[in-house]
Amino acid sequence: MSSRRAGSAAGSGGVRLLSGRWRGRRLRTPPGIRPTQARVREALFSHWGDRILRCRFLELCAGSGAVSLEALSRGANSALAVDRDRPAVKCIGENRDRLGARDLRVVRAELPECLARATAGEAPFDLVFIDPPYEARGLEMLLAGAAALIADGGEAVLEHTSRRRPPSVAGRLSLNGTRHYGDTALAFYD
Repeated sequence: MSSRRAGSAAGSGGVRLLSGRWRGRRLRTPPGIRPTQARVREALFSHWGDRILRCRFLELCAGSGAVSLEALSRGANSALAVDRDRPAVKCIGENRDRLGARDLRVVRAELPECLARATAGEAPFDLVFIDPPYEARGLEMLLAGAAALIADGGEAVLEHTSRRRPPSVAGRLSLNGTRHYGDTALAFYD
């Protein structure tokens, strides 16, 4: 899987963090990346509410790391951002360093093949956000790999195109709902 997003503007203006200690801070977005829209991020964090406080957070296909940094901004204890794309990993590291987000670890890894190695010593995670390219294949494998990393009572959320049905089951995860935001949808698994 790749964090590359077809049709994105190269190096678009970036994204702003929405809430918490870094509210309003702008993040760089690597060329070719489709960042999660502000309204989708706001809906995601509204859904999680206080569960974000002191959680262990994992972001797969992290792109700019905006969701991980938003989680830390809102009170997560730690976050791990994983992406396969070298420019994306570099950008996430630069965003982390500009904010002084010491609790964000960034790993470059092929997904889902190297997920276990990328997260070694980090699991279990309370909340997982997965944002693969909309045309990506192998979502079931990626979700099943993520399922093995989630703490009891944890949740995974998959961002996907609303034109495609998400897997109903992956590993020990079961789909328990979706929400649509135009062409984007969030699928919630526990």
